[in-house]
Amino acid sequence: MQLTIISIIYLVGQYVAISMVLSWLFKIPYLWALLIGAFIVTGYTILGGLYAIGMASLVQGIMILIGVLLVGPVVIEAAGGMTHINTVLASIDVNMTHLWYPQVHPPYAKYAFLTPEYLVSFFFMLTLGLAAAPHVVNNVLAARDIKYFKWAPLAAFVVYAVIMYLCKITGFAALSMVHEGLIALPKGVPNPSDYSFIAASEYVFPGFFAPLVAIIVLSAVMSTTDRLMLTIGSYVSWDVYRQFINKDASEKSITFLSRAAILLATFLTLWLAWSNPPDLLAWLIWMAIGVMLACFVTPPFAGLYWRRATREGALASMIVGLVGALAFSYYARFVAPMPMHPSIYGFALSVAAMILVSLVTEKPSEKVLDETSTGMYIRVKDRKA
Repeated sequence: MQLTIISIIYLVGQYVAISMVLSWLFKIPYLWALLIGAFIVTGYTILGGLYAIGMASLVQGIMILIGVLLVGPVVIEAAGGMTHINTVLASIDVNMTHLWYPQVHPPYAKYAFLTPEYLVSFFFMLTLGLAAAPHVVNNVLAARDIKYFKWAPLAAFVVYAVIMYLCKITGFAALSMVHEGLIALPKGVPNPSDYSFIAASEYVFPGFFAPLVAIIVLSAVMSTTDRLMLTIGSYVSWDVYRQFINKDASEKSITFLSRAAILLATFLTLWLAWSNPPDLLAWLIWMAIGVMLACFVTPPFAGLYWRRATREGALASMIVGLVGALAFSYYARFVAPMPMHPSIYGFALSVAAMILVSLVTEKPSEKVLDETSTGMYIRVKDRKA
């Protein structure tokens, strides 16, 4: 249940992003862009499954890396370079050129929420929450050979860091260009700031190259969307139906149920993305990653390194973490801002639930713990004399 809810939240943000890019690129209404994007992604996900997603993600990943490396530096240069960008940002608010905003709560401005304590919570959310995301874990487990696990995580982290930091600096450059009147963001949309990257790219790459920039953005969004959809289908068909409802289910019926679950999730997600698009897309994405932090990080860590952890503790941890993250997110969004990201409070509750419930339930057998090498120690290879 937690996996489905979180994936739906994440998918809403992805479909909003797809529709934004298509709407901007082809100058079509938001709803039509939303339907076109959903039709394309849902189509190849249902027809091709994991193989189609794997091949698509490879091509999309190459396009993202090359595109960002080409577009980012050019946009930064068009904005006047780093020194000029910092000067413009300082004229807006000198704190924009610092590592963080002053530790004032509530923030003195809507954009000034990244205080030191908020950044700490952000660190845990992005490093642990994103790493525990089910669609990311599924990609890792789909590796063809175990030897890929040695250097693949480090290589992926380096690529991710380059892309993310270059995109963020490009975002600062776009803000500088908006302030100086070089580019204009669209009006009449609930989230004009989310168009900054595309608007800046069109400024420096007019004509035929501009659609290619939009394709780069689409690649980044679609590579996450299809994996989320596949995760929902696999969860419903294999983890729920096959394991708890019909253990003798045929592969054909499981495949049919998986596709039906993907279609149902698509319809629900499209309705949410159309009826109430977010004011800032990043907030919705961060919320989804934050809920993953609260739900999916504690159980595997406790299961690997704490010999007293139990199955009941893991279930309680995920349930309490989900409820806590959603409750604190609602409070921070509609009642009053909080000093840290709401998910960190849900994460703390999930840790507490894991410890308390595990201590009052039956401990796993020592035989199982020894066979799985569970415990807080460094594992070494057995050496034969």
